[in-house]
This record gives sequence, C-alpha cells and structure tokens, in this order.
Amino acid sequence: MSALEFSKTPPRMDVKFPILGFLMEAEATGYDLKQRFQDPVGFFYRVSDGSIYPALKKLARDGLVKLRTERRGRRARKIYAITPRGRAHFRRMLREPAQPLFVFDESQVKIYFADQEPEIALEHMERTRLDDEARTAILAEMVAEMRRAGASPVRRIVVELGCAIVEAKAKVLARLCAQLRREIQLTRRNGLRIKPSRMAASGR
Repeated sequence: MSALEFSKTPPRMDVKFPILGFLMEAEATGYDLKQRFQDPVGFFYRVSDGSIYPALKKLARDGLVKLRTERRGRRARKIYAITPRGRAHFRRMLREPAQPLFVFDESQVKIYFADQEPEIALEHMERTRLDDEARTAILAEMVAEMRRAGASPVRRIVVELGCAIVEAKAKVLARLCAQLRREIQLTRRNGLRIKPSRMAASGR
C-alpha cells in the first residue's frame, strides 16, 4: 500500500473519544470540557467549540454519558458523567490502533507552489521556523511545570515528544532556510533563472 493511501487504515478519531477520556477522570459541564481542550492535548488535537455540544448529545443518545441538571440560584448547569457502558466503550477505543500521522500544513503547500518565487518560499519558511521556536519554548515550560506538579509521566512524555518534534523541525528549517538563501544568491550572481516546474513547462 502506498504511504499516501489511508483507505485501509483505522478511521480518524473524532471529538467524542477525548470527551469520554476527560469524563473518565471527572464529570464536567460543556464549558468545563471546552477548557480541558486548552490543556496540553490542544497542542496536538484541535476541536471547534461548536463540535463539543453535538458530540455530547450523541454520546447521551447512545447511552455512553448521562446528563443531570444542577441549579445554582436562577442558573442551571448541565453536568455530564460517563456511564459504565461509556467506560467500556472508551477502553475498547483506547486499545485500537491510531491512524498514521497525516499533516495538513498550509505553509508547506505555499512553499511548494513558490518554486518560481523562492523569496516568498523563504518568507514562509522563516515565519514557520519562528513559530516553531516559540512553540518549543512554550512546550518546554509546560514540561517543566508538569514535572514540578508531579503530573502523570505518560502525559508529560506526550508533551515532551511534541516539544522534541517541533524543536527538531525548527532546526531543520533553519538549515534549509540558509541553504535556500545561498542558492538564491548563487542563482542571482550567475544571472540564471529558476528552472520552471514540469507542470509549468508543459503548460498544464
């Protein structure tokens, strides 16, 4: 199977799985769950606020979570808790293999199509490098805070992995930016033009 073929791989995880994961730890309101997605998990799994409540309704219909209303003065809070069926479902999903990583990176798409304007490609690469360096600093501080707080070593290791990946990417980008900068200067010095891509040359 080609590395780019995903039809036979496990289905992509949807928001219901991490919701159940959070509810395995403690019951929560929809707002509480929104806040939990700002935790370290938010660095490698993004959700929109609008997807949480429909997912909770579906989980409730399927009997995986239960809902109770708690009144505080005039206000009522909807509190969700995982059911025994939900716990069994979560543990079963936890053991299933995850889908291979597939990155949707807009900057790389723009860099790819900037082959005729390498200065623009260089701008995108530099911007991405600076962003990755900033993220590395944030994640490194997060790891340090998790160590100080005695957080779960498994969760800390996940953040450490993310930190190492982003840091490595920033270093590679720094090297590639320097390489592309030299090639641009050499091309200009020799009065050459960047070769057109195969698609551009064929007029497609």
